[in-house]
Amino acid sequence: MKNPTIDVQPGKIASYGALPVPRLTPDLLTLIKSGTVHSLAVIYREGIPVPSPMVPYTLSPRIRHGDLEEIRPASAAAEVVTMSCHTGTHIDALCHIGEHRNENGNLDPIGNVRLYDGEGKTVDAASAVDLNGQRHLSIAEMPPIIQRGVLLDVASDKGVDVLPDAYQITAEDIAETLKNQGTEIGPQTAVLVRTGFYKHLASGNAAYRDSIAGLRLDGAELLHNLGMNLVGADNMTVEAFPPLDHSVHRYLLVRNGITHLENLYLEDLAEQRVYEFLLIVTPLRIGGATASWVHPIAIR
Repeated sequence: MKNPTIDVQPGKIASYGALPVPRLTPDLLTLIKSGTVHSLAVIYREGIPVPSPMVPYTLSPRIRHGDLEEIRPASAAAEVVTMSCHTGTHIDALCHIGEHRNENGNLDPIGNVRLYDGEGKTVDAASAVDLNGQRHLSIAEMPPIIQRGVLLDVASDKGVDVLPDAYQITAEDIAETLKNQGTEIGPQTAVLVRTGFYKHLASGNAAYRDSIAGLRLDGAELLHNLGMNLVGADNMTVEAFPPLDHSVHRYLLVRNGITHLENLYLEDLAEQRVYEFLLIVTPLRIGGATASWVHPIAIR
């Protein structure tokens, strides 16, 4: 029986929200100057922070070396991993976040949940899910990403290793950072925001989950107006938490089809002042899922 959550055929690649059909163009190749590859992924491990409603990450040995007598003299080991798709370095699908609206299309806490549907339209979330997961714009439909990326190192521009807890990055902060870095954002640019919060992830500081420095709504609006079509950050949410209303997610993802890369590792790029690069991200095609674990790379 055909899985109804898979809306695309293997091998078929289409645009997805603000993400175009990927194409490695001569202009993108000019971004590569040295050929140096930077990993932008964190390491998955026991105890890695996850949003409080999500299941924790676990890894358990399933087969140990020496267990399989039938394959001797060879030996094999394997394990079982349990985790939410929103664990570690991952990318959100466009079905991940919705917003409550009434029949007139106005925001309403008791209205129906609406999801992004392109060109300012939305679709009813209740009709877009079944026992196999999300049927509308699940992560299986997201194409590979090959495009220009820029680092927005707000922490360094403020002269600190880590932004203060719950710091809200404003449009003014972004404009100042772009000016001081000499960086421009144009159409189809991925913007990766460095808050320094990776240091809290590495040290186990609870602020990484509970008091997150990130974008304020006016900062997100500025980036969108400058041409950003993908946003990421070295924190769990991209936007500042609290507040918990997901205003940035709703503006970018639900209303404009701009998805999020979360829990990035940006320390190497910042240390070497790499502000422009070729970004490559390849989501897994998990039918019905609201996100995918990824290992993004930046090539300069």
